[in-house]
Amino acid sequence: MADLGSARPRMIVDCDPGLDDAAALVVANHFADLVGITTVGGNAPLADVTANALLTTQVFGIDVEVYAGAERPLVADPRHAPEIHGEHGFDGPSLPELSRRVGDGHAVDYLVETIRSEEGLWLVPTGPLTNVALALRRAPDLVERLAGISFMGGSATVGNHTPVAEFNVLVDPEAAAIVLDAGGRILMAGLDLTHQFVVDDELARRLRDVGTAGAVMLADLVVAYLDQVEAVRGRRRGGLHDPCAVLAITHAELVAHVQRHVAVELSGAITRGMTVVDQRPGPGVDDPGGNVWHGHTLDGAGALTSLLAAVAAHG
Repeated sequence: MADLGSARPRMIVDCDPGLDDAAALVVANHFADLVGITTVGGNAPLADVTANALLTTQVFGIDVEVYAGAERPLVADPRHAPEIHGEHGFDGPSLPELSRRVGDGHAVDYLVETIRSEEGLWLVPTGPLTNVALALRRAPDLVERLAGISFMGGSATVGNHTPVAEFNVLVDPEAAAIVLDAGGRILMAGLDLTHQFVVDDELARRLRDVGTAGAVMLADLVVAYLDQVEAVRGRRRGGLHDPCAVLAITHAELVAHVQRHVAVELSGAITRGMTVVDQRPGPGVDDPGGNVWHGHTLDGAGALTSLLAAVAAHG
């Protein structure tokens, strides 16, 4: 993939914390200039994920405003993941009292105004793509202003919430389709990539060894996540999904990409929310051309080193 440019990119993270979103915010704040944070209903309801984003900034000393966005998908009914992240997204650890407040205004307004005011920002969505789709639908010119969109979502292989659909895309497939069809540079960190960044008890131990309040909070979230995954799926192992979308920008050498065409299935009774990644070895007569840089291989050891460095730097 072409050079991503600045060694220290400027970015907005749109998220629904969740353990992995929290980790992504810490990585983004350390290795990039984190301009702002927006939240969207996803892993848990909007009020909960917004509180979790605020709490992450509070515990890690991240001096960035948080703006709340869409609480439901464009078309479908809301869908959350209490079986994986708990009812409130950060269930499990003992958390400090929240002292920070959400910023004034809606996340979509913030996205439109901020991207129009500064050319070259990266937008990193790590939850359902509702806010991003609403912003692009209102202001299609944003695509030309952005350095790119690096999103966590989809899969070139199997899904996690259905046999073929990954959660973020499944929650709002119409929004995902709008974003993938918008043009511009789009980087995809799907499950086939993110499961190469392993969440296990060893990760919890490594985080706890860092010893800071933030590191211990993440370690406790890892243990709670693994407890949930083990109860639901019978294995004590998962992927640390969302930091991969940040690392694809800040540590491009850790992620191998190839340009492919990706479409979102909207109407299938069994396949709704599936990201159909065209992996044919050569162009066919019906090849629509690549619209996405598909991340397919991750240096997992390098990703772990980067995460631990970011967490430790937030003393």
